Amino acid sequence: MSTASNSFDLDRLRRQLKPFRLHWYPRLRSTNDQAAHLREQGSLFAPAVVLTGHQTAGRGRGSNTWWSRKGSLTVTFVLAADDQVEPHQLPLAAGLAVRNAAAELTGDNSIQLKWPNDVLHQGRKLAGLLCERVRKADLVGIGMNVNLDPAEAPRAIRDNITSLSAIRGRKIEITEALAILAGHLRLVLERASGRSFLAVLREYDQHHALIGRSVCVTSTPGEPSICGRCEGVDSMGRLLLRSKGTLHHVISGTVQVR
Repeated sequence: MSTASNSFDLDRLRRQLKPFRLHWYPRLRSTNDQAAHLREQGSLFAPAVVLTGHQTAGRGRGSNTWWSRKGSLTVTFVLAADDQVEPHQLPLAAGLAVRNAAAELTGDNSIQLKWPNDVLHQGRKLAGLLCERVRKADLVGIGMNVNLDPAEAPRAIRDNITSLSAIRGRKIEITEALAILAGHLRLVLERASGRSFLAVLREYDQHHALIGRSVCVTSTPGEPSICGRCEGVDSMGRLLLRSKGTLHHVISGTVQVR
């Protein structure tokens, strides 16, 4: 049986994750890197899951890294690329799925989204996503703090992170967490690939932590930031920032709350 750490019940996962094929590694530098490597080799077919019990060099957007320890869920879902979903839209749909799964697992519907790829609870980071398109496959990398103790994190991030167990007030079975996450991901991405993507975005904004706040977005390092009051996302998933009567539509970037 699985325990509350990173000991997965692999037989149960193989049953519950179908139609995803499970690729399990006790230790990896990065699940996204491994998925990309297997895809380039022609040995990884969608839908699939690349899962590790211990990730040593997780990546975030740009030059960011993802710190993980015992009690973290680090996984990459591999999906056939959907031409109806643009690369910048995928993190929004996938992020909503992660948020919904976290809300189910904790019983707390106040969990929020921070555009474009973070999941928060009371301003603290609970999960992050890294989405990449490789050889007609979408890689949805997810790092989620399941039973991680924030007190064990490096001092620089200790006060800025949380976990499912900290929110719930008890340990959460990690095999169950992954199975529920996979179910929500399939559900939301099925909606996103059809005409209901606008409904996905409306639901995203219902849980959007940035709405009404003054933020700055840097799209390219060294270039001027775009600052303004966030009004949510538009019909394409771009962040809406209003500044001095002008409404900016930002397709990607790093967000800082002012």
